[in-house]
Amino acid sequence: MAQGQVRLAGMGEIVQARGGGVIGCIGLGSCVGTLLFDPRTHSAVLAHVMLPEAHDHDAAQQPGKYATTALPVLLRMLDASPTTASRLRAVLIGGGELFRNRSQALRIGERNVETLYRLLNELRIGIVYEHTRGNTGRSFEFDVATGWIKVRAVGAEAVERDLAAALGIQRKAA
Repeated sequence: MAQGQVRLAGMGEIVQARGGGVIGCIGLGSCVGTLLFDPRTHSAVLAHVMLPEAHDHDAAQQPGKYATTALPVLLRMLDASPTTASRLRAVLIGGGELFRNRSQALRIGERNVETLYRLLNELRIGIVYEHTRGNTGRSFEFDVATGWIKVRAVGAEAVERDLAAALGIQRKAA
């Protein structure tokens, strides 16, 4: 992972990086860090999605809060339309259920993941990596230049993965 400042997406926020930089989220419980990467422009956008669908008046002010409003904004930020979205690649982190014995209606993490799966499938955007579900909180950092991701789950060893090939990142020969 590259050293330097990490641009974090707080709850309901969206961050972007082009060509380089590190972006991520901390404290993902039922929320899902939803990252889209465009290999053509070497750009990434990340939303800290809190809920599956917008039912509140704040969706226009904070579109990253909801899966259904975050994805259209992420597409616009990457200059992609629904017809060109299939060139993008997705990474999903989070969607845990931190509280046991909840009714199905309150299983926010699972509903977030299911909604994002459905929306990404409709757009033909492939998910190249995910670290979702379960019952632990997570944080992660993604290096836009190299394609390396580091995921930290509560009570577990950090997981690092090289996603360059899956993301279509071309490395220069040494």
